[in-house]
Amino acid sequence: MTETIAAAAPADRPVHDSPGHEDRPDAEPPPVTARDRVYAAADALLAEDAAVTVTTVRERAGCSNAVATTYLRRWRADCSAAEAEAARLPELPRGVGLLVERGVTALWSEAVRTARAAHTAELTQAREQLDAAREDADRVAALLDGAEAEHAATRADLLAAHAEVETLAARLDETTAARDEARAEAAQAVGQAATWGTELEQTRSQIADLRGRLADAERGRAEQAEARAQAQGSAEGTREALAEARTALERARAASLRAQEDRAQADADRTAAQAAVARLEGETSTLRGELQEARDQARRAERERATEAAARAQAEGEAAGLRLALEARGADASTSESGSQD
Repeated sequence: MTETIAAAAPADRPVHDSPGHEDRPDAEPPPVTARDRVYAAADALLAEDAAVTVTTVRERAGCSNAVATTYLRRWRADCSAAEAEAARLPELPRGVGLLVERGVTALWSEAVRTARAAHTAELTQAREQLDAAREDADRVAALLDGAEAEHAATRADLLAAHAEVETLAARLDETTAARDEARAEAAQAVGQAATWGTELEQTRSQIADLRGRLADAERGRAEQAEARAQAQGSAEGTREALAEARTALERARAASLRAQEDRAQADADRTAAQAAVARLEGETSTLRGELQEARDQARRAERERATEAAARAQAEGEAAGLRLALEARGADASTSESGSQD
């Protein structure tokens, strides 16, 4: 009993520093400090035969780890010193032990009451702080959700803007390529038109040559009228040759008319191509239609060129037939003159 009291209440604690405190129960108790709470908690744990550690003392005294560590170290040192002193002192008298026990009990009751009140106040404050922290966390979470939603929307808008820019860039590239292609085709069409003009001039020259030859043939026919009278058989052939020549001439004239029409069409196509090039500079939005039109014009020009080539080939064939007929007529006339001389 004496050893327990000495261990629970070291000699330097406030209760033992005030002699006669037990004899004045109506005196005001001294203020309870953090040291007193730690010492009371350690004494209570020791009386309950529980582990006296920093954690258990902190929970029982309601203080911080630093305070519990500091004063628990002193408590242990005081306990060791009290045990050593008790071992040297004789056993307390019965009356002194009862007085000490009553004083310790009163101090313990006050310490427990004060510790509970402090614990309740700190617990209430901690709960209020926890509620405030939860409200702050909810507000922060709501703000974070809003920020994340806004960020997602902004990112989506940014991605859409990037996609639109890429699409517009691709369309611009396609439009530029189509415009360049249309310009190239237009330039090619102009070049083809110029080529067709040159070929048309050549065709006209050939037709003029055929007309001159036909005129020569007519003059030769007038000069050899008497020979044709003597050579009726040869004359029939000559007539047929002349008829074929006239037909060839008519065909040549028709081919010339068609060539003139082709030239006019080529000039119109060239004008249209130039107009298309001019429109391409200012009207990019209608580029595809103009490109299709240029292609159609190029196909028509190609067909017209094929038609002109066919007409020219036909005229050349007819001219070749006329030459053969004239040569045959000349041969017959020569034969007739030889027979008449004989």
